[in-house]
Amino acid sequence: MGSLIEEGKIWRRPSWRGGEDDRNDMSSSKETISLMQFLDEKAVADILNLQAQVARWLSDPKIFHLQSEADLRDIFRLDRSVIGVMADNVLAAYSIIRLPGDAADNLGRDLNIPPEELCNVAHLQAIAVHPAYRGNGLQRRMERAHLGVIRDLGFKHVCSTISPQNPVSLCNTLECGFLVKGLRPKFEGWWRFILHRSFPRETMMRSETIRISGSDIAGQVDLLSRGFVGFKMAFVPQGFDVFYGRLS
Repeated sequence: MGSLIEEGKIWRRPSWRGGEDDRNDMSSSKETISLMQFLDEKAVADILNLQAQVARWLSDPKIFHLQSEADLRDIFRLDRSVIGVMADNVLAAYSIIRLPGDAADNLGRDLNIPPEELCNVAHLQAIAVHPAYRGNGLQRRMERAHLGVIRDLGFKHVCSTISPQNPVSLCNTLECGFLVKGLRPKFEGWWRFILHRSFPRETMMRSETIRISGSDIAGQVDLLSRGFVGFKMAFVPQGFDVFYGRLS
């Protein structure tokens, strides 16, 4: 394990009941000490285990793109590329960043970032939180910590993908300063918001704001094609809405 980033207390969700394949019982609602720290390659097995638990909990497998063991080992070649939250000495959450370089899957290509700038793109590759520990703001805390790493490394762009079926993750990422700049099929044809944050941050013009249902894929694709970007979202009884505006 690497250096400690943050120490604090988090709550377990009393509704969680792990399956037979889960290594620990996280059903208690008590408060517990958590440690946020950088992980090393020794944590690969724990990440794969947590990834599998999160995938089993999802209503639709399209929401969460799984990382292979080979991909994880390659990612660990970058120092500080993986952050983990340890609770009761068990991995409760993780965040992964990746430097895609000139690879074909560099999300900068989706956003028409100039070819000479693609080397300045970092990916917020994956974030997962065990169901028992959701509601503690762990995603936002890990994202902000990793944004600091990316900024320190001198990168100008951070990109990420989020499923339209995962509004909580979208909300957390927008609150960390990202903007929706794309919406298209990725991976195995699964629809994904493509989010971007630059250093320094871009500023919005709020004179023209359009609110649209997050389930209206065609409407959002049209807005994006006309130069709008998503900057905020709100939960509504029918699901969630996304607010679109223009950059100044």
